Amino acid sequence: MNTNSITKNFFEKGFVVIKNYISKKELNEFETQLISTYSKNLKIGLNKSNIHKIINSKEKSKSYDLLYNCYKKYIKSYPYKKIEKKLSLLSKKLFNKNYQYLNSGIAIGLKSSKRTAYDWHQEQSYYSQKNTVHYQFPILKPANKKNGTMSVLVGSHKLGSIHNVKNIKRSKKSINTFKPKNILSIKKRFKEKFINLRLGDICLFNENIIHKSNKNFTNTVRFVPIVRLQPKNSE
Repeated sequence: MNTNSITKNFFEKGFVVIKNYISKKELNEFETQLISTYSKNLKIGLNKSNIHKIINSKEKSKSYDLLYNCYKKYIKSYPYKKIEKKLSLLSKKLFNKNYQYLNSGIAIGLKSSKRTAYDWHQEQSYYSQKNTVHYQFPILKPANKKNGTMSVLVGSHKLGSIHNVKNIKRSKKSINTFKPKNILSIKKRFKEKFINLRLGDICLFNENIIHKSNKNFTNTVRFVPIVRLQPKNSE
C-alpha cells in the first residue's frame, strides 16, 4: 500500500479508493453480525439469500422503527469496534495525527427508496468537529452504479464548508439532507464520479466533499458500513 499516493489523491480529489483493504475474515464478521442482529430483532431467520427480500418487505410495510432499532444495535457491534482500531492506525499513517472514533453507521440502499437516500451534501454539515475523516466499504454485495452507490463531485472539498444549505426531509421517518442551495452551479464546476467498490475495497473521503446516495435499481439491498474518525482532542 503506497500511503503517499493515497494521501496525495485524498487531498487532490477529496476521496480515494483503497483496493482490497478489508480482509475476507473482516467482511465475514460484518456479514455474520448483520444477519444475526437483524434475525434476532426482526424475529425472522435471515441468511445471505433471503435478507434482501425481507428487508425490502419490511420497508414496504413501513416497519421503519423496527428497522431503525436493528440499525442502532448493529452499528454498536463487535466488528465495528474492531475495524475502528484498524482505521485509526491507517489514518495516523496517512495524516501523521492520532485519530479517535467519532461514530459509525451503515448506508442501506433499498430499491427505489427516497426515505433512506441522501441528496447532495457534505459530511461536515452534520458535525461540530473539524478535520474528520470518513470511511465506507460494502458487505454482502459490491457497491456500484446499478445498486445506487455513492457518487462525489470530484475536487469539491476545496470549496470548504458550505453553510448556505437547505434541510431536505421527506417525512418524519426520513433522513436529513443538508443540500447546498447553489448545488446547480457547483455541479457545473465539478465532475460527478460514481464510487464503485468491490468487496474488500474501502473509500476514504473528505468531510467537505459533496456527495450523495444514488437510486438502487436492483432487488438486492446495498449494505455499506461507515466509520467516522476525528483527531484526538489533544491535537
